[in-house]
Amino acid sequence: MNLANLQKMNESFKDYLRSKGFTRKSIDSRMMIFKQFRKWLDLENMEAEQVTYNDLLLFMKHCQQKGRKQKIIQHYMVVVKQFYDHLLQEEMIADNPASDIEVRGVKRKILYHLLEPHELHSLYNRYDDESLIGNRNKVILGLSVYQGLQTEALAKLEIDHVLLREGKIDVPGGVRMNGRIMQLEAHQVMDMYDYILRVRPEILKMNPKRKSQSKTETNKLFIGEGGNCYSFSNLMTQLMRKVRKLNPTVKNAKQIRASVITKWLKTHDLREVQYLAGHRYISSAESYLQNDMEELMEEINQYHPLG
Repeated sequence: MNLANLQKMNESFKDYLRSKGFTRKSIDSRMMIFKQFRKWLDLENMEAEQVTYNDLLLFMKHCQQKGRKQKIIQHYMVVVKQFYDHLLQEEMIADNPASDIEVRGVKRKILYHLLEPHELHSLYNRYDDESLIGNRNKVILGLSVYQGLQTEALAKLEIDHVLLREGKIDVPGGVRMNGRIMQLEAHQVMDMYDYILRVRPEILKMNPKRKSQSKTETNKLFIGEGGNCYSFSNLMTQLMRKVRKLNPTVKNAKQIRASVITKWLKTHDLREVQYLAGHRYISSAESYLQNDMEELMEEINQYHPLG
């Protein structure tokens, strides 16, 4: 490949990554990996558009011979897949040869002990705090146990994202997650309605804990006293402490999300779960399926040993 075409390919891929919301640092790291893939293509005298699934298996073998660990090779293949997603978008190829590539030998950690649907529902029903902040936190908890929203998505929510008439919420996307519109449970709609029309305006009137902070009203759905900004991760940590008093098996918000997604996998197909969870790649949804299987095997070994 001549220098002009190489630069054009690099810039085109960079533009694609920017369009997906990746940061400059993340793009730079991906381009370093892409450079290694290009070197291999040159070594094999192969054009990127001609690469097949079997060719990528040879690339993985090449990486192993270079002493790359399986975890590193997995990162390489994520970038290769993104590159071919880009070529697919540009209609330069008919399908992505990396779509079904799986790097074996990468140890998966079991995500979390999963909470049953009735346990998730119980957390919401039993959370009893009639204070203004308590009302706000219960709405947040509901979005966690029913919609599986992660801390990042909760922090981004604004008032306009709540579609009360439709009983839905428009979850914004981000660098790592896709946006999606999700149905609220009937009891959530009532609590959300009360929060937006009564509770939130009262929270705005409260004196801020730090008087040096401004009382600027924001469009954020969840606010602190007097409209103060605050660390949403700290808020979730405090909320989880209260939730653990209701159910000591609860570890954190990520565990709740993993439980919700695993529950979806039992009633929806993978593509639907990918949408509901906001995953960019279907493999992310599949990882929760793997977690469910590993937990099942752990229970079998614990209660029904085969040895």
